[in-house]
Amino acid sequence: MDLETSIDISISLRTQNYFFVSLTFFWVYDCFLTLDQEVSLIHGPTWKKGSILYAMARYLPAFVLCVHLYMNYLPNEKFVTCKTLHSIWYCASAFCVAGAEGIFILRTYALWGNKKSILGLMLLTILCLVIADVIMTITISSRLELQLSDLGGGCYSLSFNKMAAYPWTLLVIFELEIIVLTMIRVYWAYRERGCLLLDILLQHNIFYFATGLALSVINIATIQWLPFTSSDMFATFQIVMHTIIVTRMHLQFCSTSPGCDSSESGTASFSQLTHVELQTCSHSHA
Repeated sequence: MDLETSIDISISLRTQNYFFVSLTFFWVYDCFLTLDQEVSLIHGPTWKKGSILYAMARYLPAFVLCVHLYMNYLPNEKFVTCKTLHSIWYCASAFCVAGAEGIFILRTYALWGNKKSILGLMLLTILCLVIADVIMTITISSRLELQLSDLGGGCYSLSFNKMAAYPWTLLVIFELEIIVLTMIRVYWAYRERGCLLLDILLQHNIFYFATGLALSVINIATIQWLPFTSSDMFATFQIVMHTIIVTRMHLQFCSTSPGCDSSESGTASFSQLTHVELQTCSHSHA
């Protein structure tokens, strides 16, 4: 590798470090802003499914950022290799996304009156997408060539791997299914009465899907035009922003006072939905 290329790589890694440090401070600042709400609404004496998913979506991004920063500062590969760190980063990112999407799965499941058919449909979709994602990830990893920079260390890759865009496409497909199921159910319920929680639920899902779609499009564009190392930076950004949006939506939903009841057959009242759907609110609205 010539000196000019090494200098360009070093500058690129330094720019990414500034970006990740700024993103880390932003994430920490957001945690402090919502700490009082989390303590009162989320971290109750009994941890259930929703609490675990919330914790995954809320706190794992810190680990993702740390791993990515360590990759950029890695001095040598005596104890750990760049590919190993990238695999750890990918697994941690997958758990972050799983926590965020899991919250919306429980929300949609409860909104449909805990119907097993709806849960089965979502789980079947997840299974198919996970299998496809694993196959794609193995293929991407086998083609990925991560190296250590000669100037100051740090992992980088100059390769362009367009297959890296496929996992984000799978994420958009699943989010589309969630929003379609939510809109169908909300439409049926909204025909009979208006409800503040219904409004919030629909706004949350639409905004989350629109944000995920926009960020995924940006990611796909960066994968097409930028080297793998640079596109990975935007992937981390999307994961962090996804989790921040989901956790803030969840806190708002749990803190909203229910304004209506439901008498539909087989469907819990929306005052109960706040407690039942995510099972994380320490107080009961029933």
